[in-house]
Amino acid sequence: MKMCLPALKKCLPAFIGLSLLATAAVSHAAPKVGVSVANYMITTWPNLDDTTCGVNCFNLTYSTVPATGVPKYWEYTNGVPLMGLWKIYEKTGNVAYYNYVKKFVDSKIDANGNIDYTFGGTAVRDPHIQDTMQPGMLLPALYKKTKDARYLKAMVNLRAVFNTMSVNPEGAWWHKPTYPNQQWLDSTYMSLPFLSMYAKDYAEKQLKGDAAVSFNLITQQLKLMSDNTLNPVKGLYYHAWNDSADGVWQGLKTPPAIGAITSPVLWSRSIAWLYVGVIDVLENLPDSHPDRDKLRKIVKNISVALEKYQDPKTGLWNQVIDVTNDKLPANGGYANESIAALPNWNETSASALFVYGLSKAERADILAPHYRDIALKGWEGVKKQVEIAGASVKVHGTVVGMSVGGTYNSYVNADFRTDLTTGPLPAPAGCTQVAYVTPPANCKYLYVRDNVPQGIGAVLLAASEME
Repeated sequence: MKMCLPALKKCLPAFIGLSLLATAAVSHAAPKVGVSVANYMITTWPNLDDTTCGVNCFNLTYSTVPATGVPKYWEYTNGVPLMGLWKIYEKTGNVAYYNYVKKFVDSKIDANGNIDYTFGGTAVRDPHIQDTMQPGMLLPALYKKTKDARYLKAMVNLRAVFNTMSVNPEGAWWHKPTYPNQQWLDSTYMSLPFLSMYAKDYAEKQLKGDAAVSFNLITQQLKLMSDNTLNPVKGLYYHAWNDSADGVWQGLKTPPAIGAITSPVLWSRSIAWLYVGVIDVLENLPDSHPDRDKLRKIVKNISVALEKYQDPKTGLWNQVIDVTNDKLPANGGYANESIAALPNWNETSASALFVYGLSKAERADILAPHYRDIALKGWEGVKKQVEIAGASVKVHGTVVGMSVGGTYNSYVNADFRTDLTTGPLPAPAGCTQVAYVTPPANCKYLYVRDNVPQGIGAVLLAASEME
């Protein structure tokens, strides 16, 4: 079945449960969603660091046909699903989930607590990339359960990295060394929850005064981020901000305009990373900390907007959270272009993260009780994105990793094919990206797929709250 979209002048597969596409029939029978996804994950990918997994890797490169396997290592694309799996373990007591998380962490931590950032013997990650910090969230729970000194040593080593972060002129940590002077919302969940866990339970024991220093580092980063990215009218936060002296956004394919302080688009998953990251930090931040109300305000701002922008039909949230298809932007490209804005669509990973955050914040009395109803409606929508057929599971509708973009279309012009074993390349050979030129609609650099790690992880987190 296909659905034809006049705005795209083409037909797309209608398998995705998106706001502009027909929803495929899916099964939601027992077992529960979280357990089904968890069981599928540990059975299908028994070794997350397998160098021979090919097209069956947990994370794929989707820009080639057939897709080429590129498994990830000590970084968030493994860490987020593992964090979700750990929470399902805490609810079920299923030791298989515990063993799976421990197996991965043990494969990356040596006797001195050094974290292995290599893959296949090749250095692949700089520890100053905040995406590599997120698996550190697994260490406190493992240490509490096992008292294995390696985990504590690894936490101490990871804490030391924060002292050597590059900062922009205002003091914000760079998201990655390849994006100088840029602070991204994504960084919130990637680094700050771990640091808050460490500050609460371990910092003071390792270095006197470091708990206060660590908590102040966290709130300084969040204040810089929220103050520089807030859209005060909508109560939402732009994907990133740049404080470079020349105003150039380095390292991006479709960068924001030179001199722009913020990126121009409200991307749902980046907002979700900010949202759940702040909520997790608040779980550990001392009640007496002077910035606590500032952080609660961030959560409330986003929550009000989530209520406003939730899709009334599906309960989900769109890829660009504030745009509906009946009111598309006047221009999908840069300001000096006349490019049609492409349709928007529901996105699963962000929606599941919002559900997780809404539920957790309501339980913590940060939000009024009626936000539980918004979470429940969102969870019903998320469950419809999870197709369960016996032991087989498909989490539909997640966008693969994204960079900051300077146009609306750079966030929505996606290829929705899940099976890329045949057919044309998503980005044809003639689709050369040129800075400040919007690629035509047939040049797709975004991919919406089944069983993307970010989607699996987000659904596990949501399930840990809702089931």
